[in-house]
Amino acid sequence: MAELVQGKKVGAKLKKLLKERNLTQEEFAYKFGTTARTVRRWIKDFPNLATLEQLAEFFGISIKDFFDE
Repeated sequence: MAELVQGKKVGAKLKKLLKERNLTQEEFAYKFGTTARTVRRWIKDFPNLATLEQLAEFFGISIKDFFDE
């Protein structure tokens, strides 16, 4: 259950970061080198740790920031 809550926090943070940077899921996917389908999955579910590290680096934040309110 805790993993589900954490996954929702990560997804919400990712959506917020995309919105703040005026990026659609498709635009972000292209820049990040993945597909929009994968981005949607990350928003819905928890990405693996390696991906989370890459996302944090891309957005210039720490991994911890994905879990903060």
